[in-house]
Amino acid sequence: MSESPAVTRLIMGLDPGSLHAGYGLITASGANLTLVDQGRVSAPKAMVFAQRLAQIHKGLVAIVSRYRPDALAIEDVFTFKNPKTALRLAQARGVAILAASLASVPIFEYAPNQIKNAVAGHGRAEKSQVAYMVKQILKIPLDLAPDASDALAAAICHANQKTLNAALGGGLNGSQKSSRSGRWRDLTPTDLAALGYKVVDN
Repeated sequence: MSESPAVTRLIMGLDPGSLHAGYGLITASGANLTLVDQGRVSAPKAMVFAQRLAQIHKGLVAIVSRYRPDALAIEDVFTFKNPKTALRLAQARGVAILAASLASVPIFEYAPNQIKNAVAGHGRAEKSQVAYMVKQILKIPLDLAPDASDALAAAICHANQKTLNAALGGGLNGSQKSSRSGRWRDLTPTDLAALGYKVVDN
C-alpha cells in the first residue's frame, strides 16, 4: 500500500511592530518548505500611534484575507528594559493577533529562543544567523524584506514542530503551544543534518 500524500499547509509568520510588521508565508508539505510571499506592512512615523496601529492592522487583515493561512506563528512576549517599548510592542502584537483571530486562523506562540533553536540550531543565535538560515532552508536567492526573516523564522518553527519533536524523541499533540517551560534542548549538528539542514560553523 502506498503512503498517503503529505498534507500541504499554508503557514503565516509575523514579526509585529508599531511602525512595521514583517510577514512571511510558506507552504509545508511533509519536510518540504516553500516560500509563498514575504514583506512588511508599514505606517508613517508621523502618524499618531493609534492610527499607525489601525493602518498596520488593516494591512495585515488584507494579507490574511488574501491568503487564508492555516495557521499563524508569532513570537511570544519577552521582557524589555524599557516599559514604554514593551507596552507599544504588546499593543502592536495584539493588533497582529487580532487580524488573524478575526479570520478564525489558529494562532501559535513560540518563545524567541525556541524559534532560533528551530531555525539556526541554538537558542542564542544572532539575528544575522537566523536570517542566513531562513534563506538556506527556503532556498531564497534574493534578500528578504526587512523584518520578514524573523516572521519566516516563526513560520518555519511552527512547520517543523512535528519533525523536530520526532528527532528529539518526543511529540506534539497538535494543540496551540508555547515553550515558556524551557524544556527544549538545543539541537546538535547531527539533529540538524538529519532534518536536512546545512550546518554552518559560526
